[in-house]
Amino acid sequence: MARLDIFVHGGCLSELSARTLAQEIQSELPDWKIDVRTAKPGDTDLFGVLVFPAFLLDGRILTTGIPRKDWLVAKLRAWERGER
Repeated sequence: MARLDIFVHGGCLSELSARTLAQEIQSELPDWKIDVRTAKPGDTDLFGVLVFPAFLLDGRILTTGIPRKDWLVAKLRAWERGER
């Protein structure tokens, strides 16, 4: 099962947008494991994240900031098809 982790910085203005986007994506891609996590200090070192929110696809940074929903869904569907 593919996994999308979304790291947010607690209290950031874009946190609500990231959480809302995660819910919308989850409804379109119910087989995906999508988690929104509040970043802890060690997370940035572990994944190399410098900008939040950060979208990690199977542990690799896909994008930062708030992407357009259609772009993100297209990327995740391409990943399902093996287009990496």
